[in-house]
Amino acid sequence: MLDKIVMHIPVDASLVDIDSEGNHCIFGFDLLDLGLLKVGSWDVYKDEYGETQHRVLNHGYERLPTSYTSMAFKFFHEGRYFPHVELKASPAKILQGHNVYGTDWIEEGAMEMLGYLAESQPTLYSMLCVSETEVLQLDATYSARLKDDNQVAQALDFMRNMSSRHIRKSQKQIVYKNTVYFGSERGKRYARKVYGKSNEFQHQLEEQIKLAKSNDKCAQRVVKVMSDPDLQSWTKGLLRFETGIKRYVLKELGIPTNLFQLIRYQRENPTFLKDLWSKANAELFKALEGTAMKCTDPDSVYKNLCNVYGTVTPTGRSSVTKARNLFNFYSSLELHGCDVMKTRYGQRQYYQNMADLVAAGYSKAYLQNLHIESKNNVIPFLKLVEINFENQVPPQFQEPVSTFNQRQLKIVA
Repeated sequence: MLDKIVMHIPVDASLVDIDSEGNHCIFGFDLLDLGLLKVGSWDVYKDEYGETQHRVLNHGYERLPTSYTSMAFKFFHEGRYFPHVELKASPAKILQGHNVYGTDWIEEGAMEMLGYLAESQPTLYSMLCVSETEVLQLDATYSARLKDDNQVAQALDFMRNMSSRHIRKSQKQIVYKNTVYFGSERGKRYARKVYGKSNEFQHQLEEQIKLAKSNDKCAQRVVKVMSDPDLQSWTKGLLRFETGIKRYVLKELGIPTNLFQLIRYQRENPTFLKDLWSKANAELFKALEGTAMKCTDPDSVYKNLCNVYGTVTPTGRSSVTKARNLFNFYSSLELHGCDVMKTRYGQRQYYQNMADLVAAGYSKAYLQNLHIESKNNVIPFLKLVEINFENQVPPQFQEPVSTFNQRQLKIVA
């Protein structure tokens, strides 16, 4: 899935002047005339006519509303760099209202981004040479489906200390908000991270619910989309491998970075995004070869038993004594097996514990084979996190279509 696009859109060269020191400026231009929301100023003064003037104006990043989530942009209008707009967004989010799954195709997402820029900032858009738009970064994300979110947490914990010759642990906190980072964010080729989708999704939904309650119309639409039970179910057990593929890599591989040339390139090479993602992560998966992880899930068992057998005392305090005793029995059963446990417990107590575990949702056959299953529950990590490119979207998925087209945008490509 194409999870993010970062684009660089230059101002038309006919509007730009360069002084003897190499600084750029736009002819007859005042940043305030564009009506941008986030315009700051330095060194405010009054001229000989008593008019207030600004020696330097700057535009901070601001967010443009779309049908769903917002899109970030910033206008660099003067200085050593050629004047341009930087535009970045998640195509999946602005097209669908979520990025649980989505399309690999660049064209529809890019057209949506340019369309909203044209619609919200028509004067600025008219100054840009859109046909020379360059892609600075593409974020590609593909997922492995694990048994549940507890197994996802185990996998992240397993990966937190791993590194290889070319892929090093990030200097960030290695596990931060359900995410493992690799390498430097400022690396010129790739930016990699691995995270659990379900936790991220729930955090995003909580944020959108807060915005929706404050009458944010976009957030209200997003909450409606994200509240879909099928969508929420699809996030369970998803371990996401997100890779930022930067312009430097595209140039190294002879892949065009001009947006419209890149769109044509993708039409001729439809799997190129998956191929780049695979190339970027080959070293990571190679480092995992031959390693294995024990896939036990004691936390979810204990939590389940507390939910079933937790009580409240007459004084109002929570008690998990029975749940804790059953969990100890379950753990011993997993370690030693039924035959040994029968000798350690009286017959009545043994069968009562077994009956309580069955009542909590664990079948008798499962409990009787728990000791054997535990011994065999060490599996190769690569088998656990296998990326199935054919199963990245649900069967009912339909490719999103941009609400804008090239004619509306008056693009010459």
